[in-house]
Order: sequence, then C-alpha cells, then structure tokens
Amino acid sequence: MSEEVTYATLTFQDSAGARNNRDGNNLRKRAHPAPSPMWRHTALGLLTLCLMLLIGLVTLGIMFLQISNEINSGSEILSQLQKTVDQQQDNLSQQLGNSNNLSTKEEFLKSHISSLLNRLEQMAVKLCQELIVHTSDHRCNPCPKMWQWYQNSCYYFTTNEEKTWTNSRKDCIDKNSTLVKIDSLEEKDFLMSQPLLRFSFFWLGLSWNSSGRSWFWEDGSVPSPSLFSTKELDQINGSKRCAYFQKGNIHISRCSAEIFWICEKTAVPVKIEDLD
Repeated sequence: MSEEVTYATLTFQDSAGARNNRDGNNLRKRAHPAPSPMWRHTALGLLTLCLMLLIGLVTLGIMFLQISNEINSGSEILSQLQKTVDQQQDNLSQQLGNSNNLSTKEEFLKSHISSLLNRLEQMAVKLCQELIVHTSDHRCNPCPKMWQWYQNSCYYFTTNEEKTWTNSRKDCIDKNSTLVKIDSLEEKDFLMSQPLLRFSFFWLGLSWNSSGRSWFWEDGSVPSPSLFSTKELDQINGSKRCAYFQKGNIHISRCSAEIFWICEKTAVPVKIEDLD
C-alpha cells in the first residue's frame, strides 16, 4: 500500500515538472520570437544598397581624381602652348622688324641707283650734244637726219612747201610723228630761237573742237593758259579753226590756209655704247 502511494506521488511530481518545463519554454519563445523571412529580405536589400552606394562613392572619387589630373595636365599643356605662341609672336615681330629694315635699305638702294642712272643719262645726253655740234664722226643719233634734237623730242621744220592744217597733219603722220605740241616754256623758247620762226608761220597741233567747243592738242589735252594768250581764239568764224606759231605767239586762222608746219616725235634714248 505504501509503495503505491509513493509511486503515485513521484509520478505526479514528474508530470508537474514536465509541465513547468514546457511552460518555461513557451515563455522564452514568446519573449524572443524568431525573425520573420520579410525582415531578412529587407535587411539584405539595405545591405546591398549600402554596398552599391559605397562602390559608387569610390568610383566617383576615382573619376574625380582622374578628371583633376586631366585638368591639371591640360592646364600645363595649355600654358606651354601659350608660351610657344608668345615665342612665335616675338620671333615674328623680330622677323618683321628685320624685313622692314631690309625693305628700307632696298628702297634706299633703289633710290640711289635711280639717282645715279639719271646723272649718267644727263651726262650721256650732254656728251652726245657735244659730239653732234663739234664732230661728224660719231654714232650718237637720237633723231633722224634733217631733224633737230631738243631734250626728249625731235623736230622737223618744213620750209620748202606750204600746206593746209589737215594736209600738214597727214605729212607728220607719214613721218611717224605729229604736229608740234608746245607744253613748256623751255620748248617754246627753243622754237623761238629758230631763225625761220621769227619771220614765217608754222602750223601747230592745236585745233578747235566744235563738239566740245574748246581748243585741244592732238593728244586730247588743252593748252596751258600760262603759255599762250587765247583771247583772240573766238575771232575766227566757222566750225573749223586751227592755230599757228609766229614770233613766239599763238595765232588763229582758218584751217584751209596754206603755211609751213613743224612735226615732232620722241627722240631715241642716248646709248652709252654710241658715245665711243
């Protein structure tokens, strides 16, 4: 009887201890619940995002350093190029300065040579004139035979026949010349110095242009008022009027009148080899 009670008591105590153990485990489970799968995914996503941001920051840092290095390198290259450009500009300025100096020297030499050539030409002309006056044994002939030489022109005085202004002009053209044009006081004095012109009349290359209502030389230029007085130019009636030269003055006549004439053409330049 006593053994059965003891058994029952032990059994009860063991059953009560088991319940206590189960109750303790349940309380611990309720106090520390197990993590849910959704929270794990969220934590993993945040961790991945942090890693990506970290990688991005590192990448941006590296790119920034590279760009900084490239900028610094580009600045150095640009500075070097600027120095090179400045040096080239300085060199160009020096070259231009040297070129200007050379141009100035060249112009001076050209001017000096031109002056020497002019003096040589003047001396050759004077020597040729002396040869013509004092000797017949020479080769200096700026003008054809029977023509008179003065400065840069040759003059042919026709005194063996008389012609109208138009026919006189034609004769000069046949001689490869024109009726004389007086365009300087020196030339006027030269013509006045000729003995025949003191007493005879000679056609000039000056005529009245009815369409332009003015006086013109054959080359189209107008007579200089300082050389001739033209007050009497309107005293001759008719559409065709021509001028002649006598005793250093200009006179007007009808072009149909027949008088002497003077032809003029350019003289041949004096050659140094013809002065030997």
